[in-house]
Amino acid sequence: MSLPTGPLHLLAALLPVLFLLFAILKLSWGVAKAAPWAMALSGFLAFFLFRSVPSALLLEAEKGTWNAAAILLVIWPALFSYELSREAGTFEAIRRGIQSLTRHELLQILILGWVFPSFLQGITGFGVAVAVGAPLLLSIGMKPLPGIVTVLLCHVWGATFGTLALAWNALLEQSTLTQEEISRAALLAAAMIWVLNLACVLLCVWRYGGKGALREGLPAVALLSFIMGGGELLLAPLAPTVSCFLPSAAGLGAALLLSRTKKYRCSWAAETSGLMDRTALVKTAEEKGEEPPGASMSLPRAFLPYISLTVIAVACLLIPPVNHLLSQWKLSFSFPETITGYGFITTAAEHFSPQAPFTYAGTFLVLSALAAYLCYRRWGYLGPGSVQAAWRCTVKKCGASTAAILTLIIMSKFMSSSGMIYLLSQKVVGILGRFYLLAAPFFGMLGAFITSSNMSSNILMGGFQSTAASLLGVDPATAAALQTVGGILGNAFAPGCVIMGSATTGYTGGDASIIRKILPISLSCAAVFGFIGVWVCQRFW
Repeated sequence: MSLPTGPLHLLAALLPVLFLLFAILKLSWGVAKAAPWAMALSGFLAFFLFRSVPSALLLEAEKGTWNAAAILLVIWPALFSYELSREAGTFEAIRRGIQSLTRHELLQILILGWVFPSFLQGITGFGVAVAVGAPLLLSIGMKPLPGIVTVLLCHVWGATFGTLALAWNALLEQSTLTQEEISRAALLAAAMIWVLNLACVLLCVWRYGGKGALREGLPAVALLSFIMGGGELLLAPLAPTVSCFLPSAAGLGAALLLSRTKKYRCSWAAETSGLMDRTALVKTAEEKGEEPPGASMSLPRAFLPYISLTVIAVACLLIPPVNHLLSQWKLSFSFPETITGYGFITTAAEHFSPQAPFTYAGTFLVLSALAAYLCYRRWGYLGPGSVQAAWRCTVKKCGASTAAILTLIIMSKFMSSSGMIYLLSQKVVGILGRFYLLAAPFFGMLGAFITSSNMSSNILMGGFQSTAASLLGVDPATAAALQTVGGILGNAFAPGCVIMGSATTGYTGGDASIIRKILPISLSCAAVFGFIGVWVCQRFW
């Protein structure tokens, strides 16, 4: 291989990413608008400067389309299920149900700002948790800015193994990890995520009521963190698809049980909390003399879509005979080896990215949405046109995501197959040397901030991190874990997520004020996790 390493080719390899940054941050383009242009630019450079042949680029586009389809066939049913639940009024029923269970204001904040959004993140992702959680906090008296920041910090731990592990699977698609390395990466990532989540929740509790709130809330936070963070740590190496969803579901159940205990059933509040404005509670439709959707819905009925999803996922993934039977049939495609004019080889794949449709997250979501639709329609919670309205909202919200994900993945394939990512990794390793792992979380954070998605960050930066680790000779599992944990940190203040919070709460203080609250926390955590990654490599690898 005689891949050129001069300044021209180095700049060309970096140009698609620089263009993406410039278009989003300077020109204020959305990711959906910037990504197709960046994809076209990467294909142009791959052909003219890195000597990729058109047939090879076409094959890479086909690979990218197949990978994108596997992701999009989860996103669409996930968001449709959310929209269907919103049409039925389930979120209003959940708010009313929580407030009827406990008068303990701090526990209400923990449930509505942490546990329930985490549960939603385990299923849907893509800003849904923020769009639901922030208004729920406002409905119990929290001010808009702290409400948005609380949900952003407390739910974001699910951005890797949530959405039925979409971001994690996207990272694995871009790397060349062995099965043993995948398990090790999942374990390390889950451990760091647990620490991150616990720290963020305790910070939010302290901001709400200082030392008094910490003393009051510590038993609940410790128990719920152990269930959710510890559960993910246990399941991530074994069953990553449900490693966030099931622990967050268990955490939600535990939170509801806590609300019935003597300590947390009674009335308690940090009366002098600056985060609350109890004199200006958001007026609901009920207070205006109208009956909101779902006003008569019970809490168990409100959780029907999630209960059915839990039953289906557990039966199909965690019962060995059932899982073995359903995993028998897989769909995949074969691709030949390709080579550029400079001799850079992309190896052949006999079974490229195989998918098992009967144990596939998208299938589970479709079945649970169907069960919810049939029951809600029979119980009268879905009126005429509700399904059509839910579908229209789904199409509107998924259109931009579909374009962005498809073109970002194809762009990453063009850059990888032409040698661009290999060249960039060589240069970064040459500059940073053994300190590369210190910077690894910041690369993941940058990718998530640019694309507003940990999954997209893993697509954009995953191959780069994998190649850099290989060139440096450090543990690729550690590099993968740092990449996706960095993506979580970037997701906490990513524009797409921030906008979801401000739009649904009516906050008019500007998105920059939200980002300024979270950015120092994310930067500090990225530095800490970088040092942890270096220590892990030196100590265990």
